[in-house]
Amino acid sequence: MRLRFASFPFPFRTRFEHAAAARAIAENVIVIAEDDAGHVGLGEGCPREYVTGETQQSALGALARWQATGIEALDNFAGLETWAAEHAAEVDANPSAFASVELALLDVFARREQVSLERFLGVDEAGDPPRVTAVYGAGSTPKFCWQAVRFNLYGMRDAKLKVSGDAARDRARARVLARFGRVRLDANNLWQSAAEASDALAQLGGEAWAVEEPLVARDFSGLAAVGAGTELAIVLDESATRLADLARVEAGPQYILNARVSKHGGLLRTLAMIRAARARGFGVIVGAQVGETSILARAALVAARAAGSALVGFEAAYGLRLLERDATTVSLGFGFGGRVKTAAIGLFGSGLAPTDEVRRDCR
Repeated sequence: MRLRFASFPFPFRTRFEHAAAARAIAENVIVIAEDDAGHVGLGEGCPREYVTGETQQSALGALARWQATGIEALDNFAGLETWAAEHAAEVDANPSAFASVELALLDVFARREQVSLERFLGVDEAGDPPRVTAVYGAGSTPKFCWQAVRFNLYGMRDAKLKVSGDAARDRARARVLARFGRVRLDANNLWQSAAEASDALAQLGGEAWAVEEPLVARDFSGLAAVGAGTELAIVLDESATRLADLARVEAGPQYILNARVSKHGGLLRTLAMIRAARARGFGVIVGAQVGETSILARAALVAARAAGSALVGFEAAYGLRLLERDATTVSLGFGFGGRVKTAAIGLFGSGLAPTDEVRRDCR
């Protein structure tokens, strides 16, 4: 197996803002794997310091170390599982880096067997593709209005609103979105205490049904208090990166896992997180790092299939609606109603091919 990788700047069409960060460009790590028979697989990771503690440089450094110590010798699924188990601490420290190489290897293995990623991983492919949630950043009022018009013209009624901390502005926006459908909030770890969060959420007028990460990550007692005080479902994102995190919260539908492949350290860990969440009665949102290309969006489709009836939201596949260019020749996007368009995906593996830029610059 030969691995080639590089980081790529993918500019946004418009700046995206929330309480934890604002960005106008995604700096993602792309991996190309190729075996001796010429099967080519693609992987991607999105290192985000405020999510997993990684940087673009640290992710590339991890990939270089793993390459130097023999990860290219992995030639089958069993070997990949064994390597991941033996290097669990390194994966924990570099989850997006490992997500990129794992996805590329899984893609190769599935292509060899001439099956889709879903079939290779034992995930049911039945049913329609998921509907994408309309995600609203915390940008200016004109930008919010422009987004609201576009999303609603597209028939997208499920909304996620990034909370800014300006109670009057957040309340007005939540009320607008609630007229069209369901609204959940994403606070991006905005408030310092359960009391502060509960008071702020009460000022939003009861328009939402769930709130994501209202407190600092892993304040599980505080999250329970916010849920009890507001009667909102609690979405776990930065607070649930590993299986051990899920065991620290109560079972039941008052919690929802936001599963993100890059955050969890690959697709296999993401599927394990989804199985554990479903076993505890949680709902599942398949989320995305802002600026993911179609490589991670394709992995997110596998995760959404695995979530089955527990799926309550899907935030990936924004593709060229957000990015000026993609990493693959087919860009995964959505049509009316937010339904992901999958017709152009190939039959085997991820069904995606790298652009000339990605093929040329991965070394």
